[in-house]
Amino acid sequence: MEYSVDNIKMDLQTVGFQETPEIKDQVEKELRRVMRFRNDIVAADVYLREEGSNPDNNKVARWRLGVPGNNLFAEGTGSSWNNCLRDASEKLRSQFVD
Repeated sequence: MEYSVDNIKMDLQTVGFQETPEIKDQVEKELRRVMRFRNDIVAADVYLREEGSNPDNNKVARWRLGVPGNNLFAEGTGSSWNNCLRDASEKLRSQFVD
């Protein structure tokens, strides 16, 4: 599903399940959190997938941020979408070099 968040082209894809308004809100919340630390983001691709059968750690979020120069990539895992989205956004923030 493609849409725009604060002039950033957003592509949210889910594999094996249908995105809900709650998941979409969580993704946008994390994107806005990342945007506080980097204001030149032009695109964000988020891929959400449930992998494996262990319900304690089966959710995976993969982020790609389009920024001038090299794109930034990060992956987060967790037992909830909120946890894995936060894990991935923290990894993105650690890549910001000013």
